[in-house]
Amino acid sequence: MLSSSAVDKSHSSISSEKPLSSSRDRSGRAQEIMAVDRPGEYTAKCRWTVESFPCRLKSKALWSKYFDVGGYDCRILVYPRGDSQALRGYISIYLQIIDPRGTTSSLWDCFSSYRLSIVNHVDDSFTIHKESWHRFSSKKRSHGWCDFTLNSSILDPKIGFLFNNDFLLITADILILNESVSFSIGNNNELNSIAGPMPDVLSGNFTWRVNNFSLFKEMMKSQKITSPVFPAGESYLRICAYQSVVNEQEYLSMCLDSSDTEKTVLSDKSSWCLFSMSALNQKPGCTHMNRESYGRFASDNKSGDNTSVGWNDYMKMSDFVNPEAGFFVDDTAVFSTSFHVIKEFSSFTRTGGLIEGRNGTRNGQMGKFTWRIENFTRLVNLLEKRKITDLYIKSKRFQIGNRDCRLIVYPRGQSKAPCLHLSVFLEVTDSRSSSSDWSCFVSHQLSVVNQRSEEMSVTKESQNRYSKAAKDWGWREFVTLTSLFDQDSGFLVQDSVVFSAEVLILKETSLTKDYREAESANSVSQIDNTVKSSFTWKVENFLAFKEIMETRKIFSKFFQAGGCELRIGVYESFDTICIYLESDQSAGTDVDNNFWVKYKMGILNQKNPAKIVWKESSICTKTWNNSVLQFMKVSDMLEADAGFLVRDTVVFVCEILDCCPWFEFSDLIMVLASDDDQADASATNPDEIMDSEEREEDTFQDFLARAGITLPLGENPSQLQVTLQEKFLMDAGAISGFLTDLRVYLDDPTKAKRLLLPTKISSKLTKSDESSASLLNLLMGVKVLQQAIIDLLLDIMVKCCQPPKEGSHSDGCVAATSSVSKVGLSYY
Repeated sequence: MLSSSAVDKSHSSISSEKPLSSSRDRSGRAQEIMAVDRPGEYTAKCRWTVESFPCRLKSKALWSKYFDVGGYDCRILVYPRGDSQALRGYISIYLQIIDPRGTTSSLWDCFSSYRLSIVNHVDDSFTIHKESWHRFSSKKRSHGWCDFTLNSSILDPKIGFLFNNDFLLITADILILNESVSFSIGNNNELNSIAGPMPDVLSGNFTWRVNNFSLFKEMMKSQKITSPVFPAGESYLRICAYQSVVNEQEYLSMCLDSSDTEKTVLSDKSSWCLFSMSALNQKPGCTHMNRESYGRFASDNKSGDNTSVGWNDYMKMSDFVNPEAGFFVDDTAVFSTSFHVIKEFSSFTRTGGLIEGRNGTRNGQMGKFTWRIENFTRLVNLLEKRKITDLYIKSKRFQIGNRDCRLIVYPRGQSKAPCLHLSVFLEVTDSRSSSSDWSCFVSHQLSVVNQRSEEMSVTKESQNRYSKAAKDWGWREFVTLTSLFDQDSGFLVQDSVVFSAEVLILKETSLTKDYREAESANSVSQIDNTVKSSFTWKVENFLAFKEIMETRKIFSKFFQAGGCELRIGVYESFDTICIYLESDQSAGTDVDNNFWVKYKMGILNQKNPAKIVWKESSICTKTWNNSVLQFMKVSDMLEADAGFLVRDTVVFVCEILDCCPWFEFSDLIMVLASDDDQADASATNPDEIMDSEEREEDTFQDFLARAGITLPLGENPSQLQVTLQEKFLMDAGAISGFLTDLRVYLDDPTKAKRLLLPTKISSKLTKSDESSASLLNLLMGVKVLQQAIIDLLLDIMVKCCQPPKEGSHSDGCVAATSSVSKVGLSYY
């Protein structure tokens, strides 16, 4: 980027300079004038005045005379009606640079930062500026904009681009990088040129000297300077330097880049590279700045590979340009990189599971990928020498079911030191989807192949659901490094290791529907509408997973119902198809939130939807997480005429009938017990407890609100019994979980006593109002709980009435149980 002062200075010299050249077009009607201002050897500003521009619109192209900048010939190209790539009605403008030694030479290239402008003579603030940077070469001599601006705005005399309705002024501000490079491969064999065919370069050192760095320092705040390219494996790389602001500090940023390197590289070509990048200190005996990184480079990032790896905060710019530091001397900066590329071979075959697509294409859901890494010992030794840990190597991409898959290997293991195992993972991504909610279910079998006896290969198998948040699954301790490097084990042969991955991806679609259904007027609940939802999961390659489901399970993605995340799971047990609903118990979810979910699960009959098979159940997301439902025999489901399996597709449907917050028994007691109760467990006067604090909300109202139920103030507390009976305890599993909590609670004599204390109904009632029965009395009013609670109390009485052991203290237990027995007997 040029500073504004430089632009103003150059602009003021237009009228005082004599034109360098003038010429006429083919018709001989229009004259053009050129003037070039050269503040330095490697910088110039050209002003090209095109006379009679409106009359030259029919010309296909206009071009200025050549002018010299830094030893290269430059000129401006204009397409008045746009070139072949331009939108209709646009003018195209380019900068062209060639080597004066002759256009037939292919050994040259140069880096340039430039700005092209169309000057507005009336108001300079309307002048159109566009700036860019490019490395020009014999293959790419021109660079600019096909849609520079609308030609209608240029031709409008009121806007001010045409001087005297005739002259058009186009300017070009150009900077040329003064540079030199050296490149050595292998054992420091230096090459004089990087052009032309190159052998496989697996290691080397590239040094780039910039001799006019200060000329580009301002420009680097918004653009990059780039070196010539050099080969590294199947890729061509280059050094990029620019300036970034990190935490309000200006930093020199550096990276290796493989994008747009102007070399003919197939899109599926890529190279994994371990590299170090240095800013060389030019003072003798001083330390260079050095940083290391790694990655897989490709010509584009469409397949998930890197096109650029480096650091925004490589080093502080103030330290780099400090004259005393030695990195920037006599306007010269020197950058260097050394690299190591793995030698690898890979193959991929589809192994069945081919499905005919609508457009005639065949998308396989199953495949096998084999990956051979050579010079493996050398790589591990290099990592150990450089003390690099947690380094991983990504394989080339292979596609299954329109998903991008890769193997990931940690040569020194992923676990903390000491590193004893090789780690292997499978990565699955979706490059087509920009959203974060994509997911797919994958069954994978990863192997470290024994090259002498395939039966001795180490193989591990698993099934997982991949997503943007969980895109790689595998094993940290796949095989011990001792056995891997044992020369007699068969895993390392001729210093090469072979990995394989057999991958099967579930072909699926899912649909979630939320809807409201008005409740009847006789409903116990006073809520006008109840939210329900349904989740439909279509599995389109069911038979491919049949064998897997005999020992393992497949499961859908999570869907939302109420305030919880749920998913469907399917497996086979004794030739019976089993389906369950479970909640998300993964890290990051709020496991303290407990929900009761009533649902019905079905297998859709695709030939006759009326014959769908339904089964109903419920779960509690925290207390009992899943409930398995046994459906039909697998053999019956797979019958061709049954209608459940059609074209290898099975459809599962889950309808959420009810979903509400659930409570544990201890939560209920905490609501009923005041702070004073907890501080003095021996208090027995109910009046003191009732009058201890005026509450704004009724005790039961508070509890029921937490449970998702509305109960009017002043209502008889027996309403709680009705609500629990009808709303919650219609499920045997729920009763079991409730009684389990109650049993644990009654083991504490102090807590048991609280069950017998009277409860207060509403703070809005006067003090003369009587208190309600105890909580235990209210619970005994729930018919489905009565016998279970009586049995539980009798069991506790027997236990507490046992003769106490010498030195034991059981008075509290006996007293509490004695009072409890009265409550139990009163309900017989």
